[in-house]
Amino acid sequence: FARLTKRFISALTSPTNYGALYNVDMRLRPSGRSGPVATKIESFREYQKNEAWTWEHMALTRARPVYGSSLARGQLETIIAETLAMPRDAAKLAEDIVKMRGDMATHKPPKGALDVKLLSGGLVDAEFVIHALQLRFGQAFHPQLDRAAEALIATGLLPEGFAPAQALLTRLLVMLRLVAPDCEVPPEPAQAVVAKALGFADWAEVMQAVDAARGIISAEWQGIAPRLKN
Repeated sequence: FARLTKRFISALTSPTNYGALYNVDMRLRPSGRSGPVATKIESFREYQKNEAWTWEHMALTRARPVYGSSLARGQLETIIAETLAMPRDAAKLAEDIVKMRGDMATHKPPKGALDVKLLSGGLVDAEFVIHALQLRFGQAFHPQLDRAAEALIATGLLPEGFAPAQALLTRLLVMLRLVAPDCEVPPEPAQAVVAKALGFADWAEVMQAVDAARGIISAEWQGIAPRLKN
C-alpha cells in the first residue's frame, strides 16, 4: 500500500505542458514527513480520537473518501463522522483556533493590498469561523465551504450576509489571480474587466462591496472566541 500510494502521488504530481497535474503536500501527515504514506483504518481512527490536534480536526471537516471499496469508504466516513461529533472543551477549542490564526497571520502575511484571502476579514478568517462553529456545535459538516456556510446560516449560527460576502471574496480572488497575481490594485483596463465579471458598474463599487464583505466576516471572527465558550 505504501508503494501504491507513492505511485499514485507521483502520477498526480506529474509535470505536463501546463504544469503539475495536481499539487499534493504530504508533509503534514500525522507521523511527519518521514513517516509512512499509508496507514491502517484502525490506526487512523485511534489517531483522530486520541492524538490529532485541533487544526487536524478543522481539516477533517472537509475530508471525503474519493476511492476504494464501498466497505472501506463507509468505514472512513464513519470515523470522520464520529471524530467530528466528539465532545470538545470549548475554552481549549477557542484558544487553539485563535492561536492558530494568529500564528498564520505572523508567518504568512497578505501578499498585497487586495489579498482577500489573507487580509483581516478575508477568506481565511471566514474559513476559521466556519470550522470553529462546526466543531463547537457539531453541525453543518460539508466539505464545500459555501455549503457549510449556508447550513450554518440556516441554523442561525451565522448572519444572512456571511455566505454572499464569502462568495464575493472568492470570486474576486479568482479574478485577481488572472489579472493581478501580486494582489495589488490592477491597472484600469483590468479593473473594468473585474468589475464587469463581478456584476458591478465600476471599480469603486467593487471596492465598496469588498469592504462591506470584509466587515461582515471580520465581525464574526472578532466575536468567535466568546461564542465558542458560551
